[in-house]
Amino acid sequence: NEAAKVTASRPLDMTETLVFIIVDYMLDHNGYGYSTQISEYVVNNYPRRYTSREVVGILRNRPMFCHAQTNERRAGKKWRLDLLGWERYLQNSKSKGLENKSKEWGLEEKVQKLKMNQISETLDALKSLEPSTLDQVYSVISQVWS
Repeated sequence: NEAAKVTASRPLDMTETLVFIIVDYMLDHNGYGYSTQISEYVVNNYPRRYTSREVVGILRNRPMFCHAQTNERRAGKKWRLDLLGWERYLQNSKSKGLENKSKEWGLEEKVQKLKMNQISETLDALKSLEPSTLDQVYSVISQVWS
């Protein structure tokens, strides 16, 4: 029990903190972000801690960050936060106490809000369809969830 208290109160290391900062940013932006915008946000708000290269490295090397399906490249590549990937990441890192840190940061509430928003948008998109082909239905859903 003593070890659990020590683990829970231990601060995140710099890499895990950067992951949390990026996840928090993406949750505030409907689960998406362009690499340049994310990097600018992190570097401007944490100038002595992180570089753009570190941000892009995290985006490329963490399983919860995926390329979004888009041809638009206005501010670097568009990234999507995979909410199920984020939950697996937290569960696989129980020894680091990341689930508790996620709650402390308020990320759990933001994840639930985003999930509800995405489900609502999907239902609205499906309601707007008249009798359609399978391809049309799939196209509408993929635009909401891409």
